[in-house]
Amino acid sequence: MIRIVSLAIVDLLPFPSGILFALKEKAENDHDKISFYSYDVATNSIATVTRNAYLLTKFGPAFLPIAKTLNDHISCDTAKLYNGGLFLIYSNGETGLFDDKGELVRTGSLRYRDAPARDAVADDKNIWSVVPDQNLIIKHSATQNRVLMRIGGDGANSFSAPCSVFSDERYLYVCNPGANKINRVDLRDFTVSDFKRFDEPVYKYIVSEKREFVVLRSGVYML
Repeated sequence: MIRIVSLAIVDLLPFPSGILFALKEKAENDHDKISFYSYDVATNSIATVTRNAYLLTKFGPAFLPIAKTLNDHISCDTAKLYNGGLFLIYSNGETGLFDDKGELVRTGSLRYRDAPARDAVADDKNIWSVVPDQNLIIKHSATQNRVLMRIGGDGANSFSAPCSVFSDERYLYVCNPGANKINRVDLRDFTVSDFKRFDEPVYKYIVSEKREFVVLRSGVYML
């Protein structure tokens, strides 16, 4: 593994050259500020990027009206929908649905058995999210705002405090900081298997530019 940054990041996204990540740093007045950086796989280099580059990467072409609507555009997770719209979710389960023009269509709350869901990846017309407090993942309809199926929970040991999910359209990759591992879910038959194990909690996994990246407790790594 190659450690890219050892500082605690607040967001990580796939980027055309590799990854884009956000860091909380101290400004000159000693107040916190968010700075944005990219890591280029080809050159093994880190460079600063603009706030607009971050917003475009996270929210898509309609990023300006979406960002204007939100009070907090850092701590939400997003999934770009088949129709050009955007689904977003915060860690407390609050959700928002935007159309392809960046207009807010609906707000809501996504919970399963009274526990908040978090993170989001698109699966055709639906969304997968994790429910850390119930040790499960759910498939739900962004437009109908209802849960369609779940995997895990009820004594199953498939997941352990899952906190994030990534999809390559064939598999879901679920990060389990409670077990220091990533599980893989086959979207053809929904079987769950171990994918990667670590010596510390793993919080996020993405693939970009044909390279794998993880966020561990000790930093961001390229595998």
